[in-house]
Amino acid sequence: MRIAFIGVGGIAANYRNCLSTLQKPIIAVCDVDDELAAKIGKEEQCSAYNDHKRMLAEIRPDVVFVCIPPGMHTTQVRDAVEIGAAVFVAKPVALNPGVAVLTRDAIAAAGVINQVGYVARYSDVVVKAKQLTAGKKIALGSGRFMFRMVTNHPWWGNSRISGGQVVEQSTHIFDTLRYLIGEIEEVQAYGSRNVSAAGIADFEECSVVNMKFAGGAIGTVASSCVAQADETSSIELVGDEVYLRISGETKLTGRVFGSNVDYTGAERGYFRQVKRFLEAVEKRDQSLVLTDYADGVKTLAVTLAANLSMRSGQAVRVRES
Repeated sequence: MRIAFIGVGGIAANYRNCLSTLQKPIIAVCDVDDELAAKIGKEEQCSAYNDHKRMLAEIRPDVVFVCIPPGMHTTQVRDAVEIGAAVFVAKPVALNPGVAVLTRDAIAAAGVINQVGYVARYSDVVVKAKQLTAGKKIALGSGRFMFRMVTNHPWWGNSRISGGQVVEQSTHIFDTLRYLIGEIEEVQAYGSRNVSAAGIADFEECSVVNMKFAGGAIGTVASSCVAQADETSSIELVGDEVYLRISGETKLTGRVFGSNVDYTGAERGYFRQVKRFLEAVEKRDQSLVLTDYADGVKTLAVTLAANLSMRSGQAVRVRES
């Protein structure tokens, strides 16, 4: 299996570590930062490029991990798909919805194995919550993502590249709620800017997004990138005789039809998602993937609708294009 990377900063290190554990060598890496590409190429003992099209043409990889900021997505994934490569795309899949839809359609036409890095779906606690809520109606789903971002990040605080916290980070919460409850059809969001004197971001540093699910449930997601919080993330699910709380990445508590739930998971999902993707590639079985690119486009549509709502102050219907 010939594996290559487009983008080697940030989350790429996590995927590289997983591949090392699985004893799957990387044959080429590409990054617009020449020095970074050369550094990672030396670490992986592989070829390094600064032009992804040249790398794809010369290396002809079987698998491509695409790990670039959302605002930098143009044709990278489509170019990989056109040579028949399976693609693993770090979330979110893009910032421009037109790019995302064109890429989704290109993947479908090519029929290649594809996955988006929504890691929570592969974690023990979300797997357990999915099992416990199967066949049960959830009426309310809420989530939070609270932490304090550094001020010297190379691109995260720039809305033109990251899309803001809801699109780039809290997207994990929205995707997990979609996975556990169902599709989100409408959002209404509010946000506050200039909360931090340090100038962490040029977008809303605190936000709340209210949601209506297609099945009748309601929900809300609160986010902040200036919070000095002890717990970064959590999700709560409420239904008749059902209450579950996911704390962080490994703890699930609550009560379901009179039975207490107190479960600690071991797998956070980071390793499992890469392992499952490679199994899908080897077996040519897309059903092994829990979140494909088309699913990633749906989650992106929710977060982009939330951004629109924050600007307008009005409720916004969720549309993929």
